[in-house]
Amino acid sequence: MGQNYALVTDINHLLGLSDEEIMQKLRDGFQRLTAERLSPEQDSAWRGALPHLRQAFTLLPRELLVVLEYCLPMSSERIDVVLLGLSPEKKPKAVVLELKGWKQASTPGKDLVLADGEKRQHPELQVLNYVAKLTYSHSAADRFDFVGCAWLYNTPAPKPSAPEALSFQKVHAFWKGQAEMLVKFLCSHIKGPVDQNKARRFLQGYYQQTPRLLEAIRNNFKPLRQGALSALCNGGFGPSEEQLQLLSEVLEATIERKRVCFLVQGQPGSGKSYLAVLMLLKSLSDVLPEQLQTQNVAVLGYRNNRLINTVRKVFEDCEPGLDAAVRFYSTGRGNGLAEGDPEKPHFRLAIYDEAQRMTKDNISTAMQRADVTVFFYDEQQILNAEEGGLTENFREAAKNLKLDVRERTLRSIYRVQGGTAYHKFVEELLDNPSQAKLPSDLKYDFRVFTDIREMLRALRQKAEQPQTRVALVAAFTESPGDRQNPMEQSPENRRIGHPLYSGFDRYKGMDVNIYWLMHERDQYPDFWYGNLSNELTHCASIYGCQGFEANYVGVVWGRDFVLRKNRWELGQNCEDSIGRPSLKELFKSGHSGAHDQALRLLVNRYRIFLTRGIHGTYVYCEDDETAKFLCSVT
Repeated sequence: MGQNYALVTDINHLLGLSDEEIMQKLRDGFQRLTAERLSPEQDSAWRGALPHLRQAFTLLPRELLVVLEYCLPMSSERIDVVLLGLSPEKKPKAVVLELKGWKQASTPGKDLVLADGEKRQHPELQVLNYVAKLTYSHSAADRFDFVGCAWLYNTPAPKPSAPEALSFQKVHAFWKGQAEMLVKFLCSHIKGPVDQNKARRFLQGYYQQTPRLLEAIRNNFKPLRQGALSALCNGGFGPSEEQLQLLSEVLEATIERKRVCFLVQGQPGSGKSYLAVLMLLKSLSDVLPEQLQTQNVAVLGYRNNRLINTVRKVFEDCEPGLDAAVRFYSTGRGNGLAEGDPEKPHFRLAIYDEAQRMTKDNISTAMQRADVTVFFYDEQQILNAEEGGLTENFREAAKNLKLDVRERTLRSIYRVQGGTAYHKFVEELLDNPSQAKLPSDLKYDFRVFTDIREMLRALRQKAEQPQTRVALVAAFTESPGDRQNPMEQSPENRRIGHPLYSGFDRYKGMDVNIYWLMHERDQYPDFWYGNLSNELTHCASIYGCQGFEANYVGVVWGRDFVLRKNRWELGQNCEDSIGRPSLKELFKSGHSGAHDQALRLLVNRYRIFLTRGIHGTYVYCEDDETAKFLCSVT
């Protein structure tokens, strides 16, 4: 089982090591944890912090466990120090200690700190976010209590009357020369050593369950509407420092009415959709808080009609009329944000999520829709041949329009419990199948089933667990869907069962009937945002699962993407007629370029399918040879 920390030991042993010995252990552990080396800045920061930690640790019980560089499960965020012990009430407790070596710090805004001349995230937001993530998302949260504090060991305590003084409202903060006060605080929370087995549960902990983003927004909507990010931090959904810096940079450009285009790349789980929604809410409170209908301040654009209806429902429930700020960027009828007259209407800020699905024409129009435009995209999630959301196309359009282009990349904060190891397995599976093998110590529930009924039974068992959501997704094969008729009246809507529109008789004699989701406005919000997905009566296609997630996802792997002689090939069947040219047309095309393009698109689709499940992905394959191969890699 992989570790979540760079270094763990008791205080007594740590104090017996020299600073150089601690640094070497920290470097080695950090490389095992992240597959990267400590940067010169990180190395220098730890060297500066160690003398201060020694001063404090000599006054603490020597049996306490100290954890350095603890990585939050499902996140790239790392906590400087975690102290593990027993509370005065004899319950296991973890104290989060955020260290800052800044010599000077002030607060020019609510969320960022000007520290030694650089804009950094406010330590209070960091600590609130860390403690909430542990409380709501950590597998050991039922055994541990969590509390946090910050120690700015080089920063003099601010005078309350000083302008822009750095202040803490919800987190205990300690300053230069206050080591004894910090120790007193720590000792009020942890009195003695924690049992080794319980400590191991924390150290080997994994991501368990947290309110999903849209639920967190709904539950904290009022303070978020007023611009208070601490509300999200308290729920475990606070932005990371890199996310907050990007948010601040975009809002600053918007307030100053600059003509800027932001190109923001990020892999699945890096927080693109999260930032898009947060950016919209923050802009409406920070830029011009007046009525949206009269100011044309900001707008958020999607192409995915399933996702847009889900987001709109949350906004409409929280503040009637606000859903007008969420629009399609492409409708095919010329009235989307990335279509028609590029200047009417005009906004201060236009945000585009899933921008990889834009055509070249969409890109140019979208860039003229607002003073500041932000494109969140991932080239590896392009689904159809007509989609041109590539970096080179964004750059070319911005150059033609003489726009200031700022390119940013979000580090992945993987949503799946398996983290980097699982994502590497998925990439190996899709890119180099002959070398793919599921890691034996993977902290993720990946299973391959040879009977659809067994997979459904396994998902139903998971759905019976409290606060657990399951969902079915399926390759867009065997039936095309019929928007004109109710599901019971049209065989085109049955995806799993008998008879199927394609004539595929794999499910003959089975008492199984699962239908496509067909109504974007009603079914999709209920499926992903409500509890319809747990009923396992419906499944989502690739177009209906992008941007969504569940705890456990069952993937019906179709006959479109099959393994032959250790290579992925186009299969026999594809009912997908969406796009120009459609995947179905690419399937039928005889020239090699179309064949390769279809394969690339299918790789993108199955990468999305296999990364929707937070805790687990269950796979049932409709092609026997491919199914045999998938069983062999687990």
